[in-house]
Amino acid sequence: VTHLFARLGTESVFKSFTLTANGRLTRNEAVIEMAGDRGIAHIAGAALGDGDFHHDDTVFVTHDAVDCESRQVFKKVLRNGAVGVFQGKILVKEGAQKTDGYQISQSLLLDDDSQFLAKPELEIYADDVACSHGSTSGAIDEAALFYLRSRGVPEGQATDLLTLAFLGEAVDEIEDEDLREEIVGRLAAWLERHRS
Repeated sequence: VTHLFARLGTESVFKSFTLTANGRLTRNEAVIEMAGDRGIAHIAGAALGDGDFHHDDTVFVTHDAVDCESRQVFKKVLRNGAVGVFQGKILVKEGAQKTDGYQISQSLLLDDDSQFLAKPELEIYADDVACSHGSTSGAIDEAALFYLRSRGVPEGQATDLLTLAFLGEAVDEIEDEDLREEIVGRLAAWLERHRS
């Protein structure tokens, strides 16, 4: 269980990325308050679960200042009965004009036994804002898989490539290029080890 609390002042920048691979029960919670004008908060995460795995990301971002930006980007890859949960909320208080809030939670279910439970929320009390949220669950794109297979890529490798592409939006939140490449390498190694 992890808890992250941040209160951002004027023109401050906060960025967080969490990678979870396996484990039985994980909960990552982030509570962010945008208290100063022109602040930026990006919270992202990627999770890979196989089998007896329950992973929960809970994020609550409060906009209480002018011209602030927040991003929540969470991706989960689940197989063999793994469970993923996302609970995210953007609260825009009265007077927090020019808020830019974005929230996305997505899961890639690699079998019929896994599940993803999502509860994205927006609560807005200002009128000059650009806020959006969304959540999707799905399987590997069969057309993309067919395309790679028809080019001679074995099915396991093709599935891994499509999975890495799916995780890309969350991993792209990591600004440091060397660290981002290290994370992609670890993701690729995990996928290869767990290839069915």
